[in-house]
Amino acid sequence: MSKTKNAGQAKKGRSKAPSQNTSSSAVIRFFRQTAVLLLKVLCVLVLILLFYLVYLDSKISKKFSGQKWQVPAQIYARSTELLPGATISQQQLINQLNSLQYQRNAALSAPGQYSVSRNHVTVYRRSFTYINGFEAAQLFSVEFNRGGINRITQRQQKEPLNFARLEPQLIEHLVAAQQEDRELVRLEQVPELFKDTLLLVEDRDFYHHHGVSPLSVLRALWVNALAGRTVQGGSTLTQQLAKNMYLSSDRTLWRKINEAMIALVLDYRFNKDQILEAYLNEVFVGQNYANAVHGVGLGSRFYFGKPVSELQPAEYALMIGLLKGPSYFDPRRYPERARQRRDLVLRLMFEQHLLDKAQYESAVTQPVSVIPRAQYLNSGYAAYIDAVKKELRQLDINAADKEQGIKVFTYLDTQAQYAAETAVQHQLAKLDPELQAAVVTANYQHGEIIAMLGSKDAVQGGFNRAVDAKRQIGSIIKPVIYLEALAQRGRYTLASILEDVPIRLRSNDQDWQPQNFDKQFRGPVMLIDALANSLNVPTVRLGLQLGLPAISDGLRRLGLRRKVKLHPAALLGAVELSPLEVTQLYQTIANNGLHQQLATIHAVAGYDGHALYLREHELTRRYNEQEVYLLQYALMQATKTGTGKVLQSTFPGLSIAGKTGTSSDYRDSWFTGFDQNTLTTIWLGRDDNKAIGLTGSTGALSVFSRLYSQLGVSSLLRPMPEQVSLQAFSLKTGYAQPQNCFNVLLLPAISVEMPVMSECTEE
Repeated sequence: MSKTKNAGQAKKGRSKAPSQNTSSSAVIRFFRQTAVLLLKVLCVLVLILLFYLVYLDSKISKKFSGQKWQVPAQIYARSTELLPGATISQQQLINQLNSLQYQRNAALSAPGQYSVSRNHVTVYRRSFTYINGFEAAQLFSVEFNRGGINRITQRQQKEPLNFARLEPQLIEHLVAAQQEDRELVRLEQVPELFKDTLLLVEDRDFYHHHGVSPLSVLRALWVNALAGRTVQGGSTLTQQLAKNMYLSSDRTLWRKINEAMIALVLDYRFNKDQILEAYLNEVFVGQNYANAVHGVGLGSRFYFGKPVSELQPAEYALMIGLLKGPSYFDPRRYPERARQRRDLVLRLMFEQHLLDKAQYESAVTQPVSVIPRAQYLNSGYAAYIDAVKKELRQLDINAADKEQGIKVFTYLDTQAQYAAETAVQHQLAKLDPELQAAVVTANYQHGEIIAMLGSKDAVQGGFNRAVDAKRQIGSIIKPVIYLEALAQRGRYTLASILEDVPIRLRSNDQDWQPQNFDKQFRGPVMLIDALANSLNVPTVRLGLQLGLPAISDGLRRLGLRRKVKLHPAALLGAVELSPLEVTQLYQTIANNGLHQQLATIHAVAGYDGHALYLREHELTRRYNEQEVYLLQYALMQATKTGTGKVLQSTFPGLSIAGKTGTSSDYRDSWFTGFDQNTLTTIWLGRDDNKAIGLTGSTGALSVFSRLYSQLGVSSLLRPMPEQVSLQAFSLKTGYAQPQNCFNVLLLPAISVEMPVMSECTEE
C-alpha cells in the first residue's frame, strides 16, 4: 500500500514538471520579445536621432559657414586731416582726440594714446581701413604755431610728414528697432588676456571638450556650493553659442537637449577658434534702448568708447563679468553690483596667474568707469544721420552688401556740428520756448554738408526741419533776382538806378502795395544799395522788369530741383523752401557760379574695405564768374553797411558775404552767409507758424555770428575775374564816368560792357 502511495506521489510530482517548464519558457519569451522590441525602438530612436543630427548639421553648418548675422551699417564722420599750414589749433586737436576716446599717456605705449608738451601734440594713431586702403597704426608729432599747424614729424624716423589724419569717429549704427546691433571683430583683434579671462570664467575646458562637458557641470556645482551663490554656469561656451544663435531662452528640457546636440555638431564641424570668434561676436552684452547690443567689439564701444584691443584688465573683468547678466550687472544702473562682479573676476584672474599682484591691486582699486550713454553714438547728430539715411536709400548698393556691415563715410565735421549746436542753444535759451531752429553748414567748393541741425534739441529725432520744413524765405530770394539782372549784360550794373517809389499790384485777386521795412521811400537808389539794404519796393520793380519766368529759371539754374509757383509776392520771398534748398541755391552763388549737388556721403565701403560707392564731384557752370563776382561784392557790402552790418563789428577786418531774410508778419527769421570756406543757412521759427517777432538781423543772424565765433572765420577773398575792373559811376544817374569826375562811386563792372568815357556828364 505504501508502495502504491509513493508511486502515486511520484507520478503526481512528475505531472507538475511540464507546467513549471511552460511558465519559465513564457517568461523567457516575454523578456526576449521585450528586448527585441526595445532594441527595435532603440534602433528607431537612433535612426531618428541620426536623421535629426543630419538635419541639424545641414541647417547649422549652412548658417555658420555663411553670413551669420545681419550687421548694421556703420556711419563715420569725416577724418580729421592734418597738414602743415592747416588752421587747426592745438586745443582743437586735443578735443578731437578726446572725442575719439584717446587716452593721455606720456609713455605712448599703444595706439589710442597721445601726449602734450608745450606746442606739440604727439599721437599714437590707431589703425583703420579707409576707403583708399588700410593704414597701420602710426606715431607722429604735430607742432603748432599761432596760425595753426607748423609741421608734422614721424616720431620713429624723425622725418617730416606732409599729411596725417586721425581715424574717423563712429557716429551711428543703422539698425532697425528691435534688431540686434553688433560690430564684428576678428579673433586676432581680441587681446589674449581678454580671451584667457573669458575662458577662465565661462569655459575652462573649452579647448579640450567636444562641445558638451560633464566635468564643467560638476565643477560649477562645486564652485557655486563653496561660494554660496551662482558663480559659474554649467553650460560650455559652445552650448551658450548654440542657444544664442539657434534657440530661444526657454528653460525646458527639450531646449537643453537641442542645445547639447547643436553644440556637438558645431564642435564636430568647426574648429575651436571659429567657435570662439563666433561667440565673441554673438554674445549679448547689453541693451541700448530698443536695440540689443551683441558682441565684445560693440560692447567695448558701448561701455568704454574704444576698441576692445585698448581695454585694460579692470575693463576686461567688468565686461566679462556682466556677461552673466547684462541687465542685472549693468554698470550704469547698478555700479555696486557691477563692481562686485568685476572684483570677483579680477580675483579669479589673480588666482590663476593671469595677473600679478601689482596688476591685481591696481585694477581692483579702480572705480567702475564707463562712458555716459549719451557719448555712445547718435549723440547730437539726429538731423545729419536722417539726411544720410535718405541719401543712402538713393544709392545703387546691393541689399546683401548692406547687411554685411558696410561702412558709410560722411562729410560730418564734428567740430562744426558742435559749434552749430551750442550757438543755437545759447541764442535760443532766452527766447520763446516754442521757437525752433534749423542749421545747414556746407563746404560749398566741394558740395559737402559738414553740419546739420533739424531742431534746437540736437539729439531730437523725428521731424528734420533742415530738410523737410518748407517755410517762406523772405528776402533770402533777392540775390536770385539781382543775379538774373546782372546776368543780362549791358542792361544792369551794380550802379543801375532803381526806383524806390510806391507801387500797387494785383496779386492772388487782391490789391498788393509792397512796403519797405521802415515804411519809407527813397526815390532813385543804386542797385547795390537796394540789395545791401534789402529794399523791397525796388526789388519788386526789378523783378517785374525781368519777369517771373526769369526768376523761376534763376531758381532752377541755382539748384532748386522742384517747381514752385511764382506770383508777384514771391519777389519778396512768398515762396516756401527748406533750409537745405536755400543752402543749395547759395552754394552756386558762393562757388562762383559752379553748381554741385550738396551731399552728406563721401563713400561707402564693404566690410572688407572694397569701395561700393565713391561720390563723383560733378561741377556744372550755371552762371558766368563775372556776374557772380558782382553779386558777391554786393552781398559783402550787405554785411558791412547793410542789413548784416553787425558782422562787421563782430569780425572786424574780415570779409563775409550774406543775406538776411524775414517772412511776412515776422513768422520766419533767416540768414545765409559764407566766408572763404563754408556756407551756412540758419532758420528760426515756430512749428505752428505763429509770429516770432524776430527779423533776419535780430534772430538768425545772431546765431550765425555766434556759430562762426566758435568755428572761426576765414576772410572771403575774391580775386577780380578777367573782364571785370573798377569803374566810376555817377552817384546821381548811375552812368559810367571817368574816374576824375566829382560825385562818382567806384564799383566793379564787366569792363567789356562799359562805354569809353572821356568827359564827365551831368543831367
